[in-house]
Amino acid sequence: MTTIKEIAERAGTSYSTVSRALNDKKGVSAEFRRQILDLAEEMNYFPHSSARALVRNRVGVLGVVITRTGEFAFQNPFYTHMLMGLSATINSSDYRLLLTLNGQGSYAALFQRRLVDGLIIVGNRTDDPNLPDLVKNRIPAVVVPGLPKDSALDIPSVTAENYDIFRRAMKYLIDLGHHRIAFISGKMNSLFTIDRVIAYREVLSEHGIAVRPEYLRESDFSKTDGFTFMGHLLDLPEPPTAVVCMNDLITPGALHQIYQRGLTVPGDISVLAIGCSENFELYHPPITAIRTRVTEVGKIASRMLIQQIEDGVCEQRHVAVDSELVIRESTGVPA
Repeated sequence: MTTIKEIAERAGTSYSTVSRALNDKKGVSAEFRRQILDLAEEMNYFPHSSARALVRNRVGVLGVVITRTGEFAFQNPFYTHMLMGLSATINSSDYRLLLTLNGQGSYAALFQRRLVDGLIIVGNRTDDPNLPDLVKNRIPAVVVPGLPKDSALDIPSVTAENYDIFRRAMKYLIDLGHHRIAFISGKMNSLFTIDRVIAYREVLSEHGIAVRPEYLRESDFSKTDGFTFMGHLLDLPEPPTAVVCMNDLITPGALHQIYQRGLTVPGDISVLAIGCSENFELYHPPITAIRTRVTEVGKIASRMLIQQIEDGVCEQRHVAVDSELVIRESTGVPA
């Protein structure tokens, strides 16, 4: 590997001058710095990462922990869009990304072993036993989607808008004439689910519609659960006239169950999806959806983490990115 000493000999200057030029320090003219950078590129010079880490007291790596298996994560547009957002910010910074899938061990250990400068936990659970150590050890971290407001832990978080947009979607279905509205949700240890279930119950009650426990199904966010629970709902003595599907995987599972029975959308049942997939408009019929801006969530999460690492503070500790209700042909008046 080319060294700073070799560049200095070639440039006819001192080691310290070349070091200042390469690290954008004072005491070097802009013209001379450009000459040194051009020479470094010509000689294929690369900074020694370990040495730079010692000088900066950073390793230049952001850790991203996805709490699900790789098989699940890479089938789910939520995680691919999240990584797109994270990488968009990280690639324009002086950091790199370390991805950990199915992270179940200590998150704090990744920081304490000097593998990362901070952590973004994607898909965090409210009962995750690894989160308290991040607070206890003051480790720079951001969680997506975050924790309930009454949580004892205060960790910076980013989420998509959940509560308000879900209320709007429920009112839209009720205005169409639906009173039997089912919701295939996620697990109740996810803030995504908690906020949406609260909105679901509130809007029904406000409109004088009974909250029927059999219409609320708690899934594992998977396509298989979407298929299974949609079957349970259709087998009820009074099946729902509309169903809301929690994410990009539950929706195709539920649709497969509906079509397998020879039913039509929205003729027999209206379907409203939640997610970030661009494919909803390609379904037949195109699917009405709460579109979540997950890529933007990823961009903001990475910026918040970098700010914590470099400034020691996070100006915005809890951010909710606006979602959008896109009305298409999968919802209509009940039969």
